[in-house]
Amino acid sequence: MPVSLWGVSREVSLNLPSRAVGYLLLLFCAALFIYLAYYFRSNYQRFSQKQWLWTGALSLAGLITSQLLPLRFPFTSPPVAELPNSAAMLLGAIPLLLAGVVLGPPGAVLVGVFTGLGTTLGQTHQLFDIFWGAFTAVSIAFLLQQNYIGPVYHWLRQPWVAGLLSGLLLTIFSGFGGFAAASVAGLSALDQALVVATANFWPRLLEGVVAGVVVTVVLRNMPDLRPSQSLIPPPTRRSLQKRLQLNYFTFAALLILLSITIVYNLAISVSTRLVVNQMAYNATVVSEEIPEFVNQLETQLTLFEDDQTALLSADTAVASEALANLYQRNPTYQHLLLVNEVGEVTAVYPNSNTNPELSPDEAAAVADAFTPNPKSVALANMPTAEQVLSLVVPVANDAETGVVLIGRLANFSLDDLLVGLQGTVGGGTGFLVNEQGQIIAHPQNMYLRADWPGEEDRLRSLWFLGLADVESGAAYRGWLQGSSTRDLIYTQTAAEPGWTVVTAVPYEIVLGQALRIGWPLLLVLILGTVLFYTNVTLLGRDITQPINKIVAASKTMAAGGSWSATELEQREDEIGELNQAFIQMQRATRKQLNDLSLLLGTSHDVSTSIDLTQGIPAVLRGALRGTGAAGARAVVLNPSGGAPLSFGEGPAAPAMKELDRPIMTRLRHMQELMLATPNQIRAALELDRDAEPPVPALVAIPLYSHDRFQGILWLGYRQAHSYDISERNLLVTLASQTAVLVENARLYAIAEGGRRRLAAVLASTTDAVIVTDQTERILLINRAAERIFNLNASKVVGRPVAKVIEPAKLVKALTGQDEHTRNLELPLPNGQTYYASASTIISNEGQVFGRVAVLRDITHLKEIDEMKSDFVATVSHDLRSPLTYMRGYATMVPMVDELSPKQHEYLEKILVGIDQMSQLVDDLLDLGRIEAGVDLAQERIEVKPLLEGIAEEYWQHAHLAGIKLQVDVSDNISPVQGDGSLIRQALTNLVGNAIKYAPNSGPMWLRAEQKNGELVLSVQDSGPGIPKQDQMRLFEKFYRVKQRGTEKVKGSGLGLAIVRSIAERHGGRAWCYSQQGEGCTFSISLPTQNGYKSVAKEKESSTANSEQ
Repeated sequence: MPVSLWGVSREVSLNLPSRAVGYLLLLFCAALFIYLAYYFRSNYQRFSQKQWLWTGALSLAGLITSQLLPLRFPFTSPPVAELPNSAAMLLGAIPLLLAGVVLGPPGAVLVGVFTGLGTTLGQTHQLFDIFWGAFTAVSIAFLLQQNYIGPVYHWLRQPWVAGLLSGLLLTIFSGFGGFAAASVAGLSALDQALVVATANFWPRLLEGVVAGVVVTVVLRNMPDLRPSQSLIPPPTRRSLQKRLQLNYFTFAALLILLSITIVYNLAISVSTRLVVNQMAYNATVVSEEIPEFVNQLETQLTLFEDDQTALLSADTAVASEALANLYQRNPTYQHLLLVNEVGEVTAVYPNSNTNPELSPDEAAAVADAFTPNPKSVALANMPTAEQVLSLVVPVANDAETGVVLIGRLANFSLDDLLVGLQGTVGGGTGFLVNEQGQIIAHPQNMYLRADWPGEEDRLRSLWFLGLADVESGAAYRGWLQGSSTRDLIYTQTAAEPGWTVVTAVPYEIVLGQALRIGWPLLLVLILGTVLFYTNVTLLGRDITQPINKIVAASKTMAAGGSWSATELEQREDEIGELNQAFIQMQRATRKQLNDLSLLLGTSHDVSTSIDLTQGIPAVLRGALRGTGAAGARAVVLNPSGGAPLSFGEGPAAPAMKELDRPIMTRLRHMQELMLATPNQIRAALELDRDAEPPVPALVAIPLYSHDRFQGILWLGYRQAHSYDISERNLLVTLASQTAVLVENARLYAIAEGGRRRLAAVLASTTDAVIVTDQTERILLINRAAERIFNLNASKVVGRPVAKVIEPAKLVKALTGQDEHTRNLELPLPNGQTYYASASTIISNEGQVFGRVAVLRDITHLKEIDEMKSDFVATVSHDLRSPLTYMRGYATMVPMVDELSPKQHEYLEKILVGIDQMSQLVDDLLDLGRIEAGVDLAQERIEVKPLLEGIAEEYWQHAHLAGIKLQVDVSDNISPVQGDGSLIRQALTNLVGNAIKYAPNSGPMWLRAEQKNGELVLSVQDSGPGIPKQDQMRLFEKFYRVKQRGTEKVKGSGLGLAIVRSIAERHGGRAWCYSQQGEGCTFSISLPTQNGYKSVAKEKESSTANSEQ
């Protein structure tokens, strides 16, 4: 199998078809290609520049690889010039597969054209291969680009599978091309097509395998070359009939292909055997006649002893006279010649003007005659247009050949031998070949004395399947000299004189005979396939049409349309059972829909009212419609207390009332009662044996809501009744709705009583109450609030609180997002002062419902507080001088005289008391000054240095108390504007309290963060925490928390009050968050909406105004 670098054919050319069928096939291929180009025109318009580059590159690659690295197989060399070359181009199919993967069918068809053009110009020279390349490429591209779900479609998308299929497809196409391009017609053209297709099978298959492997490797390393696409179900999954047809076509195609192969081979085998047997018989008859014919020739030249002596004479005249005597005895010879050892003619008779020359055959026979043990008679041919057969006889001289006598027989006919070889099975021919391999007898004179290849021709003809030896000869398929069609050839060699009998029959005769043998079976097969397909189609339609009707009915029912069971065909098979099941399902569905409609209507009646006198009768009427009972009754607990309430619907309801009590008694301890006969009713309800129940059958369901017994619901029937599961489910659902109705009525009664009590409380209290919802709209306002703000509740409920309430502080407290309680004093223009407490309303699940504010009139308390503050301020101011004198003289006592230890102890206690009194006076004065509204010093305060300075100042105190101070402030905290000394005082008060009240508690954090337009400064400790009841009063003056462990802690109770005053003076607030045992977090907030820049701008503006 030699591999070249380039090309197969020595010339680049195109051959046109020689028959009309070739032009018809070309016309069909051109039309199909034009259709594909028109079909893909929109794809070409959408091609990107990259896609066109791919198309051009792969087209050029296809043109080159169609001639690159050809691999020639011995059995693919064409035996005659008319058949095309069939070498395997190792890289030829790679561009086709790459185009199918990257470009899809539109680009692949163009790449296939150029690949086929290369094959046409350099290999086959047939125009058909241009279209074969295009059609193969587009077919493989469709396989590679299909995105159907399923294992079969998955394998068809694999390049190596597509490569194999491309080889098979090109093989089939080459057969069509061979048939159309053949110069012969009929079965001979079919035979040439089979030869071409067989020769192309392995080369094309090898090309496909190589391309599949290469493209698979490329895609694994470059997966982005293949466009990604989502998988979809194939058409066969969406249609049962299409699935049946596809399965049938697949099965039928495989069956027909297999059957045709078997029938073809069987018919060919039988036909070949018949023809070969006939050919062998004819050849055997001729072979048996050849020795007799040769013996007859040998008798034509008999030599006597005198003749031999005369012929061996050195005298030419004596030898010539001997030749004349022989000629007279047998005048059939044309010439008699005497030849010496060197091949010279020494005598001839009759004499001729020219010295006759020996033919090559005669010369060879003469040379053999002078060898030891020569043949007694040899035959040779003369190179003339007429049949001349020469007898070569050696003349012995003392056991050695002295001279050779040649007798030429003119027009000696071998036709009698050839007659039996002609016309075998109506079209055969035969000829004879001598032992030197030359044709000595042939029906056509032009082939006489031509060389016959013999065994070499047989080996060459194995290009397409040879046959085994038959009897004493050999049979094979091959091509005779000058023949463009294949023949079935039989050869047989005769023992004497070594001639070969050759007989040949055109292979089209074998094909014709095979066709006559196989066409009835093939016709039956095709007819059976068509009939079976018709049966499958009708069977599929018989199956799918009822199913389609059921599907259509299901869609109609799903869309709410009407459908009748008469539309389905009445059948007795599985389809009929399916129809009956569907009808039953439709009836059950209709009943369920009716039940659902009934439940929906009942639910609507129940949900629109909580009045039992309206809801329960609706439920009972629904139960009557859904079950067909004669009466329905319900006995439920009275939501308002008192005797149970009973309800009845239906003609039998009044008579059924007597069973309410026994049924209710039994159902308190049972899940349900289903009594189908009077005897069962009497036994279950413990009635008298002679008593006739008002109804012969009943069903009763208890009413439960949250495990609370609410009553009973029961139905009575006019006759004995059997209960099914759907009826029970309907009653259970109606009972559940009834229980819900009763429970809602009970809860409504409870809620209504609570509402009335709450309304009376709110109307009677002197504190104003305002409630808002999540959208910051007024939800509730009581009479006190109406009186204070001069509002009308009916007009303001539902309006935004900002448009109803005037005081901005109260609006802010009601609209804030903070969940902490806000306490504030609210002075009104009429001189009254109210203490407002606003908090968030949070459900048990943590959902925020709104905010509520309670306002209490503290005008009188405020006046008393102002009087107290004035008194305390006056007393505090008057106490400063006496306290100073007292401390001064107390410190001078040790100077007067030496004191005893007891005196020292008493003096220290006096000084401590004086210091506490001084600190109290200072705190009172600071608090008074802050509350008096003295102007604040406006300065820029850097938050982080402030907290770090406080932590450094109290580090030693904290360390001695077992506390580690830590500061948590981010670097992007903006500075604030305010009185730095007061803010520092507030924070130091908080830090000092934490150190005193939470010793040995571990880390203490000083934090600062910005949120909701405020700067929040916090001091967090890990101490014991503060009880919930004390947190509301922490920031009141002189209030101190009394709990274990704080008895010895000294303090005035004014520190937190000062903190709150400082925060409020800056427009902020102070609060505490604590849980028992988890520490406390004290926080103050300072507004930062305006920021430092805004305050600076205000100062600049006020300065400019003052300068003007």
